[in-house]
Amino acid sequence: MRAPSASVTCRTENTGVIVGAILGVTLFLIPVGLLIFFLKKRHEKSQREPAPRGLVFSFSQDILAEDFADHVGKNEKDSNFGFEEQYQQLALETHSQSQTVALAPENSAKNRYRNVLPYDWSRVPLKAIQEEPGSDYINASFMPGLEDPQEFIATQGPLLQTVGDFWRLVWEQQSRTLVMLTNCVESGQVKCEHYWPLDAKPCRHGHLQVMLEGEEVLEDWTVRDLTLRHMQEQKTLPVRQFHYVTWPDHGVPHSTDPMLAFRKVLRQWLDQTTEGGPPIVHCSAGVGRTGTLIALDVLLRQLDRDQRVGPFSYVQKMRESRPLMVQTEAQYVFLHHCILRFLQQSGRVPTDNGVAYENPLYENV
Repeated sequence: MRAPSASVTCRTENTGVIVGAILGVTLFLIPVGLLIFFLKKRHEKSQREPAPRGLVFSFSQDILAEDFADHVGKNEKDSNFGFEEQYQQLALETHSQSQTVALAPENSAKNRYRNVLPYDWSRVPLKAIQEEPGSDYINASFMPGLEDPQEFIATQGPLLQTVGDFWRLVWEQQSRTLVMLTNCVESGQVKCEHYWPLDAKPCRHGHLQVMLEGEEVLEDWTVRDLTLRHMQEQKTLPVRQFHYVTWPDHGVPHSTDPMLAFRKVLRQWLDQTTEGGPPIVHCSAGVGRTGTLIALDVLLRQLDRDQRVGPFSYVQKMRESRPLMVQTEAQYVFLHHCILRFLQQSGRVPTDNGVAYENPLYENV
C-alpha cells in the first residue's frame, strides 16, 4: 500500500525566462512612455494657449454704465446661459469659515434653517446675560456696504423663541430702520414670527416694550412707525419698519418697477436718518431676498458714484460675510434687471434694447 517516493531533479532553460521578462517589461514601458509624452505635450500647450472662452471665469470686473445693457443682453442668450455660468461659479465659492457659536448646542434652536448659520467673525453679538449660556447669540451677520464693512445687518425672520433677542438686537445696535421682505405666513408655512404689535396695545419682551405708533399701507409695501422703550433705563428709540409684501419666497417680484420704487423710498429715509446703527434687513432665512435688496442698494449707489457696477464681485463679497446671500439664480438675474431698469429710468441707456427686464416667468421659479 506504500512505496518510497523517487527523487526527481528539474532544470529550467534560463534563456526563455529572460527573454520573456524583457519582452513583458518592454510592452509595459512603451504605453507608459507614450502617455507621459502626450501629457507633457498637452501641459506645454496649455501653458502657451489661453483656456477656451467660457472656461475662464472673469466675472469680477466692474461693468461701465453704458455697457451694462449689452452685458445683460449677452448673458441672457441661450436661456440665460451667461448668468447661469456666473451663478454656478458663485456656488463654487466655498468659504470654510468657522460657525462654532451658531453650532453650539444651546444655540441650535435659535436657527430657523440648519444650512444658514452666521460665521463667527461676522456675526452680530448680543450682550451676554449672566448665567445664560448662548445669550450673546442671534442668527445675524454684519454685511459690507459701499465703504463701511458693517453698513447693514442681515438676519433671519424671528422665531417665536427669538423675538426678544431680535428686539435686543435692535436696541443694542440702536438701529432705527427695519426692512422686512417676507410675509409671516407663505404657502401655508410660517416664515417669520409676528414681532410687532397688531394695534395700539404694546408688546413686552423682557425690559423692552414695543409700541405701534402708526402705519401706511400701500399696494406693494407697508411702512410702520414703532417706538422701542427700555423700561429700566427709561429711554426710547424710534424705529421705522419697511415691509415689502409682494416678494415670493425663493422667487422674485413680478416687476422691477415696484422694487426700485421701494428701494428709493428706503434710501431716502436712510440718507436723512444719519443717527443710529445699521439698518436691519431680514426675510425668512436672511439670505435670498435680504441679499438681493442689500446688493441692489449698494450697487445702485456704486453706479451713481463711479458710473460702473460690479454685481458678481459684490455678491461674492457678501457671501464671504454670510452664506448663500442672493440665494437663487433667478434673484441674481433679477438684480441685473433692476440695475438695467434703473439706468433706463435715468436715461443713461435706451429702453428699446430688447432686454426683457420684466419677465413674469421668474415669479414661480
